[in-house]
Amino acid sequence: QLRPKLTLNLGDAGNRKRPGLGLTLTGIGTNEGASTSTQCNTLHFSSCDNIDTDQPLEKQGWFHGSITRVEAENVLRTLREGSFLVRNSESIKNDYSLSLKSARGFMHMRIQKNSENGCFILGQFSKPFLSIPEMIKHFSMNRLPIRGAEHMCLLQPVIAQLL
Repeated sequence: QLRPKLTLNLGDAGNRKRPGLGLTLTGIGTNEGASTSTQCNTLHFSSCDNIDTDQPLEKQGWFHGSITRVEAENVLRTLREGSFLVRNSESIKNDYSLSLKSARGFMHMRIQKNSENGCFILGQFSKPFLSIPEMIKHFSMNRLPIRGAEHMCLLQPVIAQLL
């Protein structure tokens, strides 16, 4: 009998506080009690903790500007689950996309600005945010309201590399 392939990601050795093997348990929940909590179970330091919501989007290192969906996937390909970046939407002017590495591959979620109140919404069901940096900070501590990513938080911002 064949066994299904199992993958264990031990993370980036450079980020560990102690030498040895580690296992990230972020976003994994149990069936005990009410599992309706939207808060992420982070058992490690999240690099999203230092997101400066006072800085505009264009000054955020994880904003990659006008890169394509394919380019975003190439940037995320070798990184760990929960790595993300924000880019300009290819299809809708003045909208943005949140590109995320998940266990199943890549997810691209639309961030749209409400023309009436100027607030930003992730997908169709998120609460409104005054800025994209505020949204990113929120979803680094709370689960994403997106089908297929309900168990995930934004863990690792991918900083754009200047050439």
